[in-house]
Amino acid sequence: MDWSRAKNIILVLLLFLNVFLFINIINVKKTFGSSREYRAKAQQALAELGLEINCPLPSNNKPVQRISFVEKDKNVYTEMIRSLMETKQENLLISEEGYYYTNGKTLKFIDNKFIFTDSTNIVTIPVYNQKRLDMTLKSWIRKNKISDESFVLNRIDEKDGTVIVEYVQLYKKMPVFNNKIVFTIENKVLVQVEGSIRIFYDLKVNKEDDAVSAEVVLLMNKDRIGAPVESIDLGYFLAQKDELYDTPVWRVRLSTGDDVLFNAFTGEWMSNSY
Repeated sequence: MDWSRAKNIILVLLLFLNVFLFINIINVKKTFGSSREYRAKAQQALAELGLEINCPLPSNNKPVQRISFVEKDKNVYTEMIRSLMETKQENLLISEEGYYYTNGKTLKFIDNKFIFTDSTNIVTIPVYNQKRLDMTLKSWIRKNKISDESFVLNRIDEKDGTVIVEYVQLYKKMPVFNNKIVFTIENKVLVQVEGSIRIFYDLKVNKEDDAVSAEVVLLMNKDRIGAPVESIDLGYFLAQKDELYDTPVWRVRLSTGDDVLFNAFTGEWMSNSY
């Protein structure tokens, strides 16, 4: 074999490969530049429409996955029941309606959610310090064996001494809006916790696709944005109970406190509440 000739062929092939890779890198940079330019024009159009946006507009350049949840065996609740009720499950009293109760506490499983009530006035919550409140409630979730997943503070409402604090589960730093835990605090005392049963389920990843940019969604749906925009988040939402998976959505929170949801794949309006 003529090794000198073979060596030259290999060198030529490597040269062609380097040229091919260089062209592709240039194309990627051009695409990114066009995307950045397009976003700037979209933001200018939003400003000309008079849409007030009081938050950074998030960017998402990666495909987004649909997700679904698979129910586990009911034994998955055992540790939570034992921790919340502070006794072994076999020692708990069960009412005629089928819920657990003991020492001023009750635990019910109704319509795909659990409802825990506590009339002992033992658990106090620092409601006037949001950082300490957040740390306390997240610690309560872990301590009572409810979930080891990450949760994010989603909303705080207060009226007549009652504070409602809502958390949603995170998947890859994206909120899963149907997977909630809602705390009710009266006069700084925790009195009720309501949560989605889905937080105990196994999460599965499904088909992925590119998301429509937040700017395009706002331009498409300007008539549904009836107040200044305070935040925009990419998350997941189960629109109907019988749907097989949660759809990626843009959640737009307005200055009125209202939320508007848009399908992240199509940009279409989905819901004004969830």
